[in-house]
Amino acid sequence: MQKFWFLLVAPLVFGIGGWWGAVPVQAASQQSTADVQLVPDPNIEPVDPQDPDGSGKPFPGDPEDPDNPGTGSRGHLTLDYLSNLKFKQQRIANGFIEATATNQHAFVQISDRRGTGGGWNLMLKPEALVGQSDHQSLKSATVTLGAANFRSSGSNVSRAPDVTVGATQALPVGEYSLVGQAQNVPGNRQGVGTWLLRLNTQPSAPTQLNVLAAAVTSTQTYEGTLSWMLTDTPQ
Repeated sequence: MQKFWFLLVAPLVFGIGGWWGAVPVQAASQQSTADVQLVPDPNIEPVDPQDPDGSGKPFPGDPEDPDNPGTGSRGHLTLDYLSNLKFKQQRIANGFIEATATNQHAFVQISDRRGTGGGWNLMLKPEALVGQSDHQSLKSATVTLGAANFRSSGSNVSRAPDVTVGATQALPVGEYSLVGQAQNVPGNRQGVGTWLLRLNTQPSAPTQLNVLAAAVTSTQTYEGTLSWMLTDTPQ
């Protein structure tokens, strides 16, 4: 006896009037947790100077300061690079010799790798100028930063620090002045990561040196020191 097999296919019909009614779909929302232990970056090696254009690329160098490799500072809060500024005399006005910086890529680089966002202060103390021929010391002088701003190196995880001096504010010789600050504001911290204080950014408001004209008695090159200090306690 032969056997016959039949395959019966029943179509699914959705909606009212079909063979089966629509099957309601139920959505449920639940939550799970994610857990991970994170360890701050232990790296304390020096941070190489970065391009002050904010691209995060290596610093291409400054023709006015060609032999400056950076400070080589190690740690989690460091001054990585300090430009050596070159000045050119422009004029004598109101009894002072005015000289402006010629560096086109002048900057100070700061890295905060502590991970806490605790904030910091950047201080500057100009020292007396000393004549390279007769060793005459000029203390009647001031420095102005001019148009300065903080720029991040590539992408960063906080707000930019603040420049705390005006473009024409005179910084006296022999005294520390607060020039930059990152504040510890929970949820809105400043200065975390690598930041560059750009100097001499506008010809109309240059970084400038002002020297009492009466104190200059001979033509020679004068050299002075700019002492920068980074502290971990914002004021």
